[in-house]
Amino acid sequence: MDKYEVIGLLGEGSFGRVYKANQIASSKVVALKVITKRGRSTKEIKGLRQECEIQSNLHHPNIIQMLDSFETENEIVVITEFAHRELTDILSKEGYLSETRVQSIVWDLVSALYYLHSHRVLHRDLKPQNILLDLKNKAKLCDFGFARNMSTGTHVLTSIKGTPLYMAPELIEEHPYDHNADLWSLGCIIYELLVGTPPFCTTSLLHLIRMIKHDQVQFPTFLSDVCVSFLKGLLHKDPGKRVAWPDLLKHPFVKGHVLILDDVPSKPLTRPMSVDTLQAKEQQRKDCLIQKAHKNSSHSDELQDSGDKACGTHIKKNTSIDEQLALLSIEEGAAQDEHNSEIMVKGKLSFSENSNPIENDEWMVFLLRTIEEVIAGEMASLSQPSLATIIISPLENRYTSPKVLVYIANLLSLPFVVPDTLDDVVEQIKKTYFDIKVVPKLVYSTKLLYQCKSPGDAISLQNIEITEEDMQALESIFMLLCHLVYSSSKFLTHFCDSITVLNIHNVCRDLLLLSKRKIRIVIDLLAILTHVLRIAPECSDLVTKIIFNSKNLSEDDEIEELNFIHFLKHSNSLLRERTCHFLQYLGKVSSETLENEWSDCMRDTLEALVYDSIEDVRNAAEETVDSLRKLPFYKKFEGND
Repeated sequence: MDKYEVIGLLGEGSFGRVYKANQIASSKVVALKVITKRGRSTKEIKGLRQECEIQSNLHHPNIIQMLDSFETENEIVVITEFAHRELTDILSKEGYLSETRVQSIVWDLVSALYYLHSHRVLHRDLKPQNILLDLKNKAKLCDFGFARNMSTGTHVLTSIKGTPLYMAPELIEEHPYDHNADLWSLGCIIYELLVGTPPFCTTSLLHLIRMIKHDQVQFPTFLSDVCVSFLKGLLHKDPGKRVAWPDLLKHPFVKGHVLILDDVPSKPLTRPMSVDTLQAKEQQRKDCLIQKAHKNSSHSDELQDSGDKACGTHIKKNTSIDEQLALLSIEEGAAQDEHNSEIMVKGKLSFSENSNPIENDEWMVFLLRTIEEVIAGEMASLSQPSLATIIISPLENRYTSPKVLVYIANLLSLPFVVPDTLDDVVEQIKKTYFDIKVVPKLVYSTKLLYQCKSPGDAISLQNIEITEEDMQALESIFMLLCHLVYSSSKFLTHFCDSITVLNIHNVCRDLLLLSKRKIRIVIDLLAILTHVLRIAPECSDLVTKIIFNSKNLSEDDEIEELNFIHFLKHSNSLLRERTCHFLQYLGKVSSETLENEWSDCMRDTLEALVYDSIEDVRNAAEETVDSLRKLPFYKKFEGND
């Protein structure tokens, strides 16, 4: 760092900070990007190094040149050439540009993209925000966080990257894709420069996806024929019919103005494919689709309703979203349905963290509009797996804001509380939620929320400060988890497997200590654990590990003890009721564990609740006392208080 003198801050985000700096030895102005390693996984740091490696090997006048990079103990520092303006700044001030100005920018972008593709590099996140301009108005591509270097022999990719407004139809359809997806994004950028908006622009994510898949691009009459022809070639929905590089270079809109360097590798993506290569590419595409179909079929068993009562079927039409979601609950007095107590054999759960920056404000706009559509009865965004998968994708991103998590959880909850939703539609949505693993991803988002705030590898509320926004996100997540777990034993299995695979027993335990801040989180999580004991007693070890894990901690660990007597005496009647049920089933399934916590005070408190002012609490306490009094230790401590 002593080689550079920081002049000022250019910008900051979830990735880190970018500074304008002076290279002391040459007095050259550079951009200095500082990325913290703190709180990042080994995989994420490896991805950042890969990004640096890709960009360090790129040398083209229309690509931001990396000048240097190095690491300290806590940071990765990247030095690049300095560009004076962002394309988005010009668009925000001028709205749109003349065709002549746009054509000059297009020449630069096509030159940069040809260079990338000739070196078998896909950018995968082309958008105006990733285009900079120097003092001579030369356009330069930047930000290679999503870039992928396609090895020789690889012809298609399947992982979804990019920004929805500029995402190619084949990515929306979750089909295998290649470098032609970048050409679609290029067409979207050119269209926006000329018109002022992307070809498909709406605040509704569902509507945007439908437009990209089905609507035709509308071209303004003020564009020249040659310009429209060029755009039509780039914006063809079928990637096989999209303009290919040889024809693109010959198009009159860019012909003779594309800068092609001499260092073209032996097997560039810009060269027409041979018959053998085309056959290999088609086979890879088919193999990917077969693997996807096989993966989906392995999770396509019909969901069976567990028979537990779910509230929220009788709701006034004029209730607000918050009022509707408040009714998303379960009744502890629901039938036990012993015939439905079988739990699926554990399947493999895999979690893939996305550590790239996310446009939280953009997502909130999309999600809010989709919420409005669902309330109006349009459920396709949640019943169709391809659409629902996009909606839940931020759950796997560590940079997703708590507000976005709240919106996602609330959106996923709405089908269960919106009036007049047909039972068949709800069942289809539940099936979709199971197939796309909504429960595991909600649990994973909880881990990420803790992990990104925790020092080192410690994931515990004891070590971090949870904000009110975090609390609201957790409340929305566990309200939905509770409802899903009670609606089907398959969701319950997903919950148990996720807690075990992610090893976040301590996180769950910490959540039970939040009765003074967010009582609803405690109530819903306690209900879930009770349901585990009742429906899946073979998973009781998971419950005891969550509740009583402090027994296994070292003496040096300062940890607050769970106090069930406090829960039984709590002013919230629902917490009193659910604590009774939890103790009842803990006694049935793991009496030795309950015996370790038992005392005369706990017994006396339970017996006092038989006379509680709330009928549901009285009934729960009476059932619990009747069940536990059969245990040998029930009166063991009498007279020893």
